[in-house]
Order: sequence, then structure tokens, then C-alpha cells
Amino acid sequence: MFTRILSLSLLINLCFSPSVYAHNGVDHGDNCKVNLSGFELSLGGFQSEDKIGGGKHYCHIFPATGNVIFTFDEIAKNYLQNKQLNLKFSAVDSYWDLVFDYDNAFKNTLAEKQNSLSIRHIFPKAGLYALDISLPSTELEPSINNQHRLLFLVGFPIIKLLIFTALGFLLILIFTLLKQAREDKKQQ
Repeated sequence: MFTRILSLSLLINLCFSPSVYAHNGVDHGDNCKVNLSGFELSLGGFQSEDKIGGGKHYCHIFPATGNVIFTFDEIAKNYLQNKQLNLKFSAVDSYWDLVFDYDNAFKNTLAEKQNSLSIRHIFPKAGLYALDISLPSTELEPSINNQHRLLFLVGFPIIKLLIFTALGFLLILIFTLLKQAREDKKQQ
């Protein structure tokens, strides 16, 4: 009985601990960071045009299918000045290719923009997608650091799934405690 009370108090303590609330969530500085030619540029992903520049943004997990917009922030625009980026959305053809042939896994091009700092596409179904970012160079041997691939999921409401999972565990815990309380009453 003492171990049950101790474990329950530990569980309650973890739930209300300040360290649990330390994560700010997706709309407080969770920009994607992209390293191109030695500089770290911030990239934001949005699901609506009106959210750009101040609304809820995402990086690797978009909760709904539909419109997805990636755009670079003002600091990146100032750094790049006259340079523009080539951006490409692509989808995986086969999930086996992710494991066995990753370099050629994202063959299906969905949208492509040349000389741009933003790209958008409407994703009709949930899945794993890639954003390929390249900085064109006039050098004789361009650096591999001028390319970056960002993987992201579309159509996976992770936060809702976590909430439902936590509620399920809470219900199991409550039923287990009630069952043990009934057994303790029967033994007395």
C-alpha cells in the first residue's frame, strides 16, 4: 500500500513539475535551421498564408494535410541579398528506398521553384516528404554545403495522438487503482 501511495505521489509530482512546462511548443522559436555555405538560416513552415510572420509554424511535423508553405525569415533574405535559392518538394516512391537506397528515395517531384525564398504545395495525403534546398553557385567546384534536405511529415496530428495516449494511460491507471482498492476492501 505504501509503494502505491509513493508511486502515485511521484506521478503527480512529475505532472506538476516546472520542468514539464519548460518546452515552449511549436510556435515559440521552433524554426527549422538550415546550414547553407557556412551560415545558419531560419526556415518556417506554415499551413496557412495568414500565419506567415506571426502565427503558428511548424518544422518537421504538420498536423493536417493540405496547404504547406515554407519560407525563409528576414535575416536569411538579408544574408542572401541578390542570391536566391532553388527549392523542391519531393515525395518518397517507396518506403523501402528510405532504408536501402536513401539517395534515390525522393524521386517524385511535387513542386519546384527556382530563384525563390518560399515554396508552397497542397499535399492531398499524409506521408513523408522532403524539401531540397540548394544555393546555386558560379564557382568551378561548388561546395556540397550549398545543398540541404529537410524531411517532414504531413497529416500526423502528433499532439492530439499524445493527448489521447495519455488519457488512455490515465484511464488504465484509474481502473487499476480502483480494482486494487476493491481487493483491499474484500481482504479486510
